[in-house]
Amino acid sequence: MRFDRLVLAVAALGLAVPQLAVAHPVLVSSTPAANSTVARPAHINLVFSEKIQASTARFQLVMTSMPGMAAGHTMPVQTSAMMGKDGKSVMVMPKTGLSPGGYELRWMASGDDREVKSGKVAFTVR
Repeated sequence: MRFDRLVLAVAALGLAVPQLAVAHPVLVSSTPAANSTVARPAHINLVFSEKIQASTARFQLVMTSMPGMAAGHTMPVQTSAMMGKDGKSVMVMPKTGLSPGGYELRWMASGDDREVKSGKVAFTVR
């Protein structure tokens, strides 16, 4: 009987104490959108579900296909990146115009919990 009361008290305490939500940055949207075909974009915008830590953020743009390019090969594209004032958005700017072909923007970032998440956005330039 005493044990049952103890279990009930501990369970009630667990319900009374607010739980901390552990969230990770999730890519909410991108421009160009994933798997879209677009005219030469001057920049690529990413928007995340929460603020990302600039110190952990990494972005790499690679060309994945073009006429004459061997399948499975990639070619890095030099870029610079700028964090938005809201901490949730990033603008990735190619240093030169993008030639027609397939591209993939690969990203890595962490939120407040410092757990690094990653993803990619593929698009085609016509």
